[in-house]
Amino acid sequence: MVKSFLDLFVLDLLDGSPKHGYEIMRELKTRTGARIGAGTLYPLLYELEERKLVAGEWNSPNRRSRRVYKITEPGAKYKRNGFKGIDLLIRTSNSDSGS
Repeated sequence: MVKSFLDLFVLDLLDGSPKHGYEIMRELKTRTGARIGAGTLYPLLYELEERKLVAGEWNSPNRRSRRVYKITEPGAKYKRNGFKGIDLLIRTSNSDSGS
């Protein structure tokens, strides 16, 4: 279930502040309980960057350079619309089961 909406989870995490990949993996584990590996996360981040939903830039806080990702305006819009769609689906599903 988590992987179905992984793009929205990642965008939601980045909406608070820019993060590097390891931070994203750690926060996803904390929030969802699911362990998302680098082999899943980084291809998704590259895809989101290609679609202009996130922007990544290299920074060097210490010895190692890390790519830090932040959500873009199109990414924020995509996230809002995605969560609206999920909310509508849930409400519709709940009203159907209550009939």
